[in-house]
Amino acid sequence: MLQADASPVKYAIYSADVNQDGTVDATDVSTIDNDASNFVSGYVVTDLTGDHFVDGTDFAIADNNAANFVRTITP
Repeated sequence: MLQADASPVKYAIYSADVNQDGTVDATDVSTIDNDASNFVSGYVVTDLTGDHFVDGTDFAIADNNAANFVRTITP
């Protein structure tokens, strides 16, 4: 989570870490790509947009976050 704006205070959460290993990487992107290729639908972890369809939009989110090396920082 990061503070996206100070006034008013807003926070944002990165998405696309579908295997929950703490980083958005090629494994996550590949999983989403596989589900999009198979037209997976429903309440699934690879549906990042929450529209009940795994598609190119979900892939784009994961790909952008992987390219930016998004990961969690824990103590």
